This record gives sequence, structure tokens and C-alpha cells, in this order.
Amino acid sequence: MMKKNIKIVFMLLTVLAVSSCDSYLDEVPDNRQDIKTLENIQEILVTAYAEGSYNFIEWMSDNVTAIPDNTQVAWLTENYQFEPVVSSEQQDTPTNFWSESYYAIAHANQALEAIDLVEDTDTNYKNALRGEALITRAYNHFMLVNIFAQHYSAENAGTLGVPYLTAPETELQVNYERGTVQETYDLIEKDLLEALPLISDDYFTGSTKYHFNKNAAYAFASRFFLFKGDYTKCIEYSNKMLGGGVIGTNFVRNMEEVFTGSNPTQIANQFGDVFATSNLLVVRKETAYVDRYYQGYQTNAAVRNGIYRNNIQRSSDERDLMYGYSSGAIAPPKYDELFRYTTATSGFPYFIMIELRSEEVVLNRMEAYVRQNMLDEALDDYNVMAPLRYANGGQLTLAEIKAFYEGTEQEAMLEFVISERRKEFVREGLRWFDIKRLNLEVTHIDVNDNEFKVGETDLKKAVQIPANAIALGIEANPR
Repeated sequence: MMKKNIKIVFMLLTVLAVSSCDSYLDEVPDNRQDIKTLENIQEILVTAYAEGSYNFIEWMSDNVTAIPDNTQVAWLTENYQFEPVVSSEQQDTPTNFWSESYYAIAHANQALEAIDLVEDTDTNYKNALRGEALITRAYNHFMLVNIFAQHYSAENAGTLGVPYLTAPETELQVNYERGTVQETYDLIEKDLLEALPLISDDYFTGSTKYHFNKNAAYAFASRFFLFKGDYTKCIEYSNKMLGGGVIGTNFVRNMEEVFTGSNPTQIANQFGDVFATSNLLVVRKETAYVDRYYQGYQTNAAVRNGIYRNNIQRSSDERDLMYGYSSGAIAPPKYDELFRYTTATSGFPYFIMIELRSEEVVLNRMEAYVRQNMLDEALDDYNVMAPLRYANGGQLTLAEIKAFYEGTEQEAMLEFVISERRKEFVREGLRWFDIKRLNLEVTHIDVNDNEFKVGETDLKKAVQIPANAIALGIEANPR
């Protein structure tokens, strides 16, 4: 496999020493002359998937609260208080995610540059590699803009986006313009739409889930167009995976079966099973905190009750499997911390994250249906999903939903779908994106009873870009 060698772009990445574990930062910065075959390019694309965890956005959401008996960590507190994270650049921080994402983008760009230079007449193979490179470049930029910029909307279209890199860097000092959210989204959409017809599952081995296979590509398109507010296209691309009618149960796992077992490790491995049909894309993520519930700000019983137990079903939710800790923190066992030794005594903690799964596509389409006032279609999908989530089968009528929530039928259905999204993706990060795009407020109380709040359209919802990036001349987010 090609070494991690594109270091020029770290002038943008801003981190020249993320941690003592990251020895690759000391390697020779360029060996692109080694690319001679399409197999070499395929090896490069293995590193086009960012290893930085973005779970720090979960710790900004209303899914967590202060746990006084937990070990308090400075950068987790900064994150929880909606302040720039300046006390750490280690794993799980915004700086680490920023650097790892641009590092992955650099590899995608290197692959795209090399494809046409390789003397190989296998056009199908070339197209598949080009599709994977384009969609990884699009996806990494998509995650960056949705974390480090305001959510896409008519009001925010002209606000700061993120630098969009479309070629390998060959100069030590480059002036990077952030552009606007609109410009960033336009470039993402261009890459995504060019990639989709090229993606092929014919060149992957094993589970195929560590690459952008066809279904994962459609899932990304479903999320992209939902976030963009193009609900017709969200439905169109969701349908390419789900089919045009009511969903089949193959796209929704039975959570009673997943969340069962004698210990959280077993359950986490069942949840993250790379061979499960609904798990579409999985990525190895370096971490120091994601599975350590005894540190920082976490879910507790009160938060759990607000998410799962005050609900229209008035029934046991199979997703409500929270393992408790002596500090008062509780959490669903979705991750298992693993460890890769680089010496006899040191190495990297990491976990395997489900980056995209088919249940999100179902809920994306349900929301798009609701926003187009196709309420029966949304409810039909839900009623297939419900028996695989609730002990009593969970079947509902529109009248029941309207009676439980306030407003019109459409407003009630939208609130209902958003509540189901929250339940489904606890600890997976998607709640923060919903908070941003739905203009929700979040109030956090820290361990000292200090209050910190982000309002509906708060500028602090755009995570501040890393301090070193600002020092290199990249425009900071306004506050």
C-alpha cells in the first residue's frame, strides 16, 4: 500500500504533529512516481477515507449532558461549551478531523491525477477508480462544510464554505480561499453526480463495505439532497437503493436482535457487522474517547428518558438499550474500541464506524415525503420500520400522530420523523446536523452549573476552523 505521503497539503491541514502516534508525518513527502498501475491507484484510494472521528459533534448536541462524576477533559469541556477547541489537537478533536479529512482528499486528488497517466486499457476499471476518487473527494468536503460552516440554506448560501481542493498541491505555500457554502455545495454536487454512474461493485473484495459501493453512493446522495433541501432528488436517489414503493425489511435491521447479548462488546460488534445488509459504508477511525463513557459529557437517565420514553408509542423501544456506568453515564453500545500495536507497548486506539446505513436513507425519504406533503407514503414506510423498533409493533395512523404532536398533519408528521431520526442515530453524530438544519436551540449546563447556549441561527453552530489554519491566513468563522 502506498505510504501516507502527501504532506504539502498540511499547510492547509494545519497540524504538523497531531500526536506522537502519527509517525507518518515524518516520512518523505512525495513518492508519487511509484504510481504505475491501476492497482497502485486502488491502494491510494484506501487512504481517501478520513480516519478522523467526528463524534465531537455528538458532544455538542442535546443528546449529552454534564456527568459530574466523570473524568473532566479540557477539550471536551470546550466542545460542550461551544467554544473553539484549543487545548488539544489529538484524536476526536475538530483539528484532527479537519486534518484527516484534507489528508484523505489529497489522496483522492492524487488518484484522479494519476488515472489518465497509467498505461492500461481497462476502461471499466479506470472508470470505477475515477468514480471512487470523485465520491470520496465529494464526501470529505461535504462533511467538512457541514461541520465547519453554516448549514446550507438560502440565508446561508453566501456565508463561508470550506476550501475545495481539486488537485494535488505542488507548492509549499498556497493561498486557500474558503469560498461560500453555495460554491462548496455546487462543487460537491458536481463531483457526486459525475461519480454516481461510474461507481462499480465489481472491483471490491470481502464485504465491499470499506469502499463507496453503489448503495453507499446512493445513501450519500440521499443525505446530500435532503440537506440541500432538494426533496425531489432526495426521493429519487433514495429510490435507487430502496426501490420506488414501500420499503422492504431488508433495509431495516431488527434492533431486538442487534441489541441483545451478554455484554456491550458483543452488541457493538453485532451493530457494526460489516456483512449486515443495512450497514452500507464502514470506515476505520482513530479515537481516544468515543468508547470511554466515563470521560466528559455523556447521556444520562434524564436525557435518555427524553429521547426514548416520552413517546407516542408508549411502548418499549428496542433502541433503548443503555449500559450504565457508576458515574451516571449511560450509552447504547454501538462501538468497540480496538487497538493496533506499533510497538510492544504502544500504538493506536481505533474503532470501526458505520458511516452510512440504509435506515438513514429510509428516514431521509420519509422526511422528504413529508416536506412534499406525501404523508401517506411516509407513514407506509414507517409502519414497515416500526415492528423492528418497538415491542408492540408500533403501527400508527396519521390521526394518532396529529393528536400527539401540535400543528397541522404535515407539521405533526415532520416532528414525528425528526424524533425517530434522533432515536435512531444516538451517538452517531447525525443529531447535530439536524440541530443545524432545523434551527434548533441547545442549552448545556456544565459540571459547575454554568449555562451555555446556541440559538436557532447561532454563528457558533459552525465549528471554528483550527487555530493553525487561521494563522496560515485561512479566514476564521465569524463569532
